[in-house]
Amino acid sequence: MTDKTSRACLMFLTFLGALALLKVGQDVFTPFALAIFIWLIIDAFARWIDRLHDKLPYWLALIIAVSTVVAGLIGIVFIIADTATSVVDQAPAYQERLDEIFHWVGGIIGQPDLSISSFAERINLGEKIQSGLAGLANSIQGVLSNFMLIAIYVAFLFAAQNSFPKKMDDLFPDTVARAQAGKVGIRIRHSIEKYLGVQTVISLMQTVVSYGFMAAVGLENALFWALVIFILNYIPIVGGFAAVILPVVFGLVQFDTLTPIMILAGGMLVAQFVIGNTIQPKMMGDSMNLSALVVVLSLTLWGAIWGGVGAFLSAPLTVIIMIILAQFPATRWIAIMLSADGQPDLDPEEKAAKNATPSM
Repeated sequence: MTDKTSRACLMFLTFLGALALLKVGQDVFTPFALAIFIWLIIDAFARWIDRLHDKLPYWLALIIAVSTVVAGLIGIVFIIADTATSVVDQAPAYQERLDEIFHWVGGIIGQPDLSISSFAERINLGEKIQSGLAGLANSIQGVLSNFMLIAIYVAFLFAAQNSFPKKMDDLFPDTVARAQAGKVGIRIRHSIEKYLGVQTVISLMQTVVSYGFMAAVGLENALFWALVIFILNYIPIVGGFAAVILPVVFGLVQFDTLTPIMILAGGMLVAQFVIGNTIQPKMMGDSMNLSALVVVLSLTLWGAIWGGVGAFLSAPLTVIIMIILAQFPATRWIAIMLSADGQPDLDPEEKAAKNATPSM
């Protein structure tokens, strides 16, 4: 009994120490974590291109994949720059519309003199905007500097990937242990690749449908909001809601009537509900194998540790931890609790074979 209590206390202290290390080393760990996932995305994309034609070499498929990703990033930069210019040009019109909204709200709450300027003075909005802009500038600078570091990490990961099998042989001389380690690696890679692939397809579907509604009602900067929707849909649960709320709030500032706003909100909510509750579960299957409660808790935990990057990577990071914990008897019970079906380290094919009932 004492040994079990001591082991439990040691595991809990180790868990707290790991969280503290991840938090303190956030600037070191987050670029490398992002680099690993970008490497997996590009490599999976390149292998998919390679399978399209027997005579297409992997190196050429890799060049095509990298070029596609780089072109996409350049396109994102141009969309953001164009949106910033448009917002600056339309700032007077937006301020006038905000004054109308505040006057309407003031009439409801018994303050007919309420305006955006009086509200800004009341909450000291000017200083908050200045501090926010300063923080935004620092964030952009950090992203740009990390982007170069991430690109370097990705390049070295591709350069080193050919040596991974040899390192596995040296790390696990025993054949059985090597086979088990390889199985765990394949399980992790399969889960992450399928998650990222399905999320990309789902995000594209929701983005296209949402862009259709935004263009139909005439929402300004619809392409920018489509980009925001595509990125936010990678964040479990809250990302989908935020992807609907932000364009609708912007629509309140742009439109003079509620009709286009109601059409926009209704169409985007229906798209999120239908795709998220019918198409996505069928495509995702049980590759992640995380319970809904664990998804929410992991989103909160990783978001608190690594901020936006943690929220973005919360699900695949938790899957990695679950699969690794399942390999050790002392921690397997934790993996079982994290999983949705109590089988944290089995592929879908293995689960089907294990759960199959013998025919009579």
